[in-house]
Amino acid sequence: MAFQTNILRGGEWVTQTVDLQTILKGNATAKGPKRPRLLKPPHCGILSRTVVESELVNSVYPVRLRSSCYNDVAFVGDHFVQIRELRSDGQFQNIIRKNDFGSRIRAASVIGSYSINDDDIGGPPAHLQVKTEDGASPESGSSEPKSPNWPSALPLPPQMLLLVLECGDSVFLFVNPSANGKPEFVVSRFPSPRKQLVYPGVHLAVDPSSRYMVLACHEKFFVVYELESVQTIHERYMRNEPLNPVCATRPRSVQGVIQNAAFLHPRPGDDDHIILLLIIVRNGKSRMVTFEWETGGDLKAVFADEKHGHRMPVENKLPMLLIPLTVRSAFIVISPDQIAVCTEGLHGPPNFETIEMRTPPATVNYHGRDKPLWTAWARPFRLSPYFKERDCIYLAREDGVVMFIEADAESALDRSTLMDTFDCNIFTSFTCLFDQYTDVLVMGGDAGSGGMWKIPPRNPPELLQTLPNWTPVIDFVTTDEFSTWNQEISAKGNKMVPWSQRGLRDPDRIFSTSGRGATGSVTEYRFGLKANIGLDLEYEIGVKRAWMFADKHLSSPSGFHLLLSLPDRTAFLHLPDDFSQAREPDASTAPYDLSSPTLAVAHSEHLLVQITKQSVTLIALDNRRARFSHDEILKDVTQITSASDACILDDCVAISTHVGTRFQLHTFRIDAAQLSLVHRQTIDVNGEITCLSIGPGYTLLVGIWREGRPFLARSKSQDASSDVLEMIDLSERLMGADLTPDDETSSSTIEAIANIVTVWDTIALGTRSGEVISISDVAGSLSFVVDKFGFTTANITCTRHSTRTEPTVLVSCDSSLVWLGVNRTTRTDRGAVQFDPKHRVWPIDVSDPGGPSPHVDYGVAVNLLSNNDFTDSLLMISGPRILLAEMHRQPGPVHRHIPVEGTPVKVIYSQSLKCLVAGVDRSNRPTLLFIDPDTGKDMGRPTDKNGSPVDFIPGLGKPDDRICDLAEWEYKKEGHTWRYILVATKDGRILVVSTEVKGEPREDGLKPIRFWVRFARKGFERPVYSVLGYEEGLIYCVGQTIYWDLLDTAEKKFRHLRSFDLGSPATALRMVNGKLLALTTRDSLEIINQDAGDDAMTENGGLVHVDPRSRKAMHFIEVAGTQPDEPLGSILLVSDRDCGVDGLWVPWQVPGRECERVFELELPTSIRRFRRGRCRPVWEQERHGPMFGRLPSTIDDADILGVSLDGSMYHLTLLNVEIWRLLRFIQNIASRSEEICPFTNEHENEHGHVSLPGTDDAFPDFEFDPEPRMDKGAGMHVDGDILRRCLEEKALERLICARPSYASRFAELLDELNDGRYTAEHASFEDEKGRDQYFKLAYAILKYFLRRPVM
Repeated sequence: MAFQTNILRGGEWVTQTVDLQTILKGNATAKGPKRPRLLKPPHCGILSRTVVESELVNSVYPVRLRSSCYNDVAFVGDHFVQIRELRSDGQFQNIIRKNDFGSRIRAASVIGSYSINDDDIGGPPAHLQVKTEDGASPESGSSEPKSPNWPSALPLPPQMLLLVLECGDSVFLFVNPSANGKPEFVVSRFPSPRKQLVYPGVHLAVDPSSRYMVLACHEKFFVVYELESVQTIHERYMRNEPLNPVCATRPRSVQGVIQNAAFLHPRPGDDDHIILLLIIVRNGKSRMVTFEWETGGDLKAVFADEKHGHRMPVENKLPMLLIPLTVRSAFIVISPDQIAVCTEGLHGPPNFETIEMRTPPATVNYHGRDKPLWTAWARPFRLSPYFKERDCIYLAREDGVVMFIEADAESALDRSTLMDTFDCNIFTSFTCLFDQYTDVLVMGGDAGSGGMWKIPPRNPPELLQTLPNWTPVIDFVTTDEFSTWNQEISAKGNKMVPWSQRGLRDPDRIFSTSGRGATGSVTEYRFGLKANIGLDLEYEIGVKRAWMFADKHLSSPSGFHLLLSLPDRTAFLHLPDDFSQAREPDASTAPYDLSSPTLAVAHSEHLLVQITKQSVTLIALDNRRARFSHDEILKDVTQITSASDACILDDCVAISTHVGTRFQLHTFRIDAAQLSLVHRQTIDVNGEITCLSIGPGYTLLVGIWREGRPFLARSKSQDASSDVLEMIDLSERLMGADLTPDDETSSSTIEAIANIVTVWDTIALGTRSGEVISISDVAGSLSFVVDKFGFTTANITCTRHSTRTEPTVLVSCDSSLVWLGVNRTTRTDRGAVQFDPKHRVWPIDVSDPGGPSPHVDYGVAVNLLSNNDFTDSLLMISGPRILLAEMHRQPGPVHRHIPVEGTPVKVIYSQSLKCLVAGVDRSNRPTLLFIDPDTGKDMGRPTDKNGSPVDFIPGLGKPDDRICDLAEWEYKKEGHTWRYILVATKDGRILVVSTEVKGEPREDGLKPIRFWVRFARKGFERPVYSVLGYEEGLIYCVGQTIYWDLLDTAEKKFRHLRSFDLGSPATALRMVNGKLLALTTRDSLEIINQDAGDDAMTENGGLVHVDPRSRKAMHFIEVAGTQPDEPLGSILLVSDRDCGVDGLWVPWQVPGRECERVFELELPTSIRRFRRGRCRPVWEQERHGPMFGRLPSTIDDADILGVSLDGSMYHLTLLNVEIWRLLRFIQNIASRSEEICPFTNEHENEHGHVSLPGTDDAFPDFEFDPEPRMDKGAGMHVDGDILRRCLEEKALERLICARPSYASRFAELLDELNDGRYTAEHASFEDEKGRDQYFKLAYAILKYFLRRPVM
């Protein structure tokens, strides 16, 4: 059968006859569109860890926690306690830190008293001296006892620190030296007597005798604790019994709100009299109620009767502070509008006497609208008889004003004196410390750094030390050129390179907004070792090496000698003992050879040796000197031009010389008695000698460059008969050696050896290409470990100390200095000692905290008289500058604060301008700053459209306005690209700001950045909360409505396209997979199809996906899922105000379907901003490729960081199911362990059951199962902070081997990793060897995830 049909052929319709078979065949072979593969939610876990802890301190207490001889100070934050010692030089020294409470610290106080005695003034006795946190290894700083009761022969310290946790538990702490001499906390915990108490610890007070304490809720309940006597606690402590400081409790209910609670001081001679004062508010009226009893009295009888108390005056009904005085059982009430002293409160109606104080007006540190408030008080130390008749306190105001108030026994109030206005904000962290000669005030707040001031008599206060604090953090940014996880082209025009193909790069930097008002700054997050610069000499450029030593060997005045090696000579400087000034003596009087560069210097108690390119100088202690030219000592051996390198060890000297390309090696022995050199051997070397060293056993180590390859040669320097060098071809050895994990550095790229040092039995080579190669000889087999530190020469130095066994090893490379930890027990499988950990050294000019750290070309530790166990003295070369600094050995934040003279609210990094763009409120007027990240200087120059300078660009500078959002917009049209800065304001404006780098460089060398308003969108009646530049238009949220506008370049204005109404304002907008993601303040995440028409938008048809949970969202970021090559498989991390983070998977292929939760996190604080960044130091970049089941969060494996309002920073890592199951299994066991999590409410007993403290007998213990559950909720979260404690305490064996079922399951989970590849060659876990291998692998996994620095 045939049919006729019309067919379009060649642009014309023609008639064609076709048969039925042809039609059927065509239908059979026709293919429809390929059906896309429907994706499913990924299965993965997430690990969080705290990489920067907040330094926000809520309270400070002088407390003798170790003995009466230590001037200890406790700094208490929300989640930590830091104990520091006030040294005699007025500086704090870190002692120990504790941060494993598992609950927020709500209140703190001191138990016990301390009276000043003459015998207590001075240093601690020898039997009490212990190592401090800085002197210990970085892993031992937070060492805690294995149990609350730690045996010790030392007496109980006079005081303890009391903490009240948010769960209501009370924790009593003091510090004791452990068996290895390191400090550790001794802890006694008392659970809350009633679990139904709501927010206990709102009010906490301890009576003057420290026999009672009161814990009050906000309303209805308070609890009085009776404490054991000091004698009883001491006896228990000496018998190694549980301390149990609490002997009884008595809860009491009240009707009303408890405004304040305090214990009053009894009259002199009536020390057993206890007086509890409560301020209770009911029906808008305040009453003061007192309860009195004698020590040891029946508390049930005391609180049996209902007391009505006395009504407070209206002006004092809501006191912010209540200050008990030591005289007349009086107290001071601090109200917003009045300060009064109350007397006669125990016998009849109280008498309130108003205190008239002349106080200055609000200072620049005040950020409110009403009058500044009094926020804290402190009682200074005085001799005991003083407080029997008089009292005195320091009273602090939130804007930095401090008053001194004195009272006596007759008039209660004597006088008040304005001490000063201090340059910081004061919240509740305020105290007075003990000093032998004067008062020392410590103060700080919640907005910027605090400080410590000395208050000398009749002289202005002196700032002793700045206490860093970078809260509040509103915004932060990294300098990463990419902003998403799969961005193809960066803002700099570079392609995103997958992590498997990446190379080394300079790490990104991290900046945040910090502080408010006068203390506002942009803070650069840095981590490492702080080195405070004490001496800064400007000499001349070209100094290569430097040596510094005491001049006790010489007859010149006391002080220090500094030798500087320059390209053509040596310079000699003399420094006095106080380093006040440097003097360059006349060259003719100098005992050294200054005519040529110095190659080596060595000094001992009896002799100093200097070797230059021309001579050898010997100087004896009795000032005898001898100098020998190289021509003289080698005249019978060879003819030379000059020496190229030299080294000295004890009485052995090695010198390399060359004539043209012919190199020789010469060894000598020093005859100290005759001040002469004895030649031992000369060796001809085939190749260029690049460096020399003498190792253990007087082994001569020589770096040789021959035929484009590096060699290490070895020979016995004391063997005069040996003229043969054992050659080690590094290129050949490293080709098949086991380098660092995932090390892709080719041995062919390693250049010549630049320097050699020996650390115990390990040889460390610094190369000209930036590597440090560690070589160990174990049982005749050489083992190699390579660390890459940069691209320029790696100068490695090693300094040994007489006061400790560990040497100080430093590497300078790429103008930075790195400290290498030396651990004799840290070895690879082949026996090479590893340098671990590694930390960047940050030289700091304390007088310029916002300035950049100087570049370091060379650094070495020097032995000075001021050296101790917790600091090292460093000598550094920075261009023409010679720096001497004190380096603290404990790593931590070394943040840099760039002042902005206002409150920073937003910050971005412009890749095109290479600067930070910050939105700052100055005097309540918003403006923009363009900050150079290196110098911290503002390069911005605001102008109008005509280029005329203005104070504020149009649209900014309005009173009470604020910048709500800041973004960059890359506008492209018709092959042209324009870059703008977008500014959204509270007053309803959107500013499109143009910039250009134009003009002559300023005095500081920076070119100014002119900026002006190109376009503006204004007239909105509600704030513009967020703005996004996308293609040729803008997307922004005004109030609760999102608008789409298109830029019409012809008319030079914006044209409205569409809008979409939300249920709450959108604070963040992003485009993902062609859809608009709007993060709202109440409805979490809403995903909108921006291509929907106006009608669809109006009917909510544009809404395609939503978060199934309504939350008060803070921020979000998109990360890769389990399939990094699948854009539709990504995960959105969404944070909220309740300290939670959810991982949401978006079903992009199914519009109208809700997002699905993949995992959930609960953190100590809320994440305010997420950012991606590649901030790891160079030596970690090659080591940290994805392994052990870690999933890359981005195509290029960037890190995901989150920052909180209190300045803490978290690192988030995605995990595949196998590694999640292992890590969560360990966490589940550790969280029930009293050793790792001593403050959790659930601990496993000896029968494998979990005990619930405080439960009734009707609720038996339940059996604990540590097996992880894939619940797509909080069970998918791994707490890295708990696992880090397991790693630091080496607790895996004790946790896992506690029960056989744990051990067997632990082995199974390790076997499941990567299909068993990691344990394939291990022995059985049942064998001792196999068990050691399994635990070694587990520790390597924990170290991989937890010990690697993120910045």
